[in-house]
Amino acid sequence: MSNKFYKQGIRFERKLVNNAKTEQKIAFRSAGSHSPIDVAIIDTKTKTIEFIQAKTGKAKMTKKDQKEFEELSDEYIVKFKVVTK
Repeated sequence: MSNKFYKQGIRFERKLVNNAKTEQKIAFRSAGSHSPIDVAIIDTKTKTIEFIQAKTGKAKMTKKDQKEFEELSDEYIVKFKVVTK
């Protein structure tokens, strides 16, 4: 059975995806992943892609996730965000 923090995180990720879709963007969750990317949002108008690490409560970005973000940023032109509730 899932714990309340896991469920809270899923709800927050779904909210981010739904808000993006309302703005006519392509958006999806990386469900069940163990990567630093929880949500991806593609804006076809501005030609930007956002990879989001969604955090609820007092959760912080791990050093491992931060390092992965930095490594990807060195190779690709993308926007990385940490979004807190």
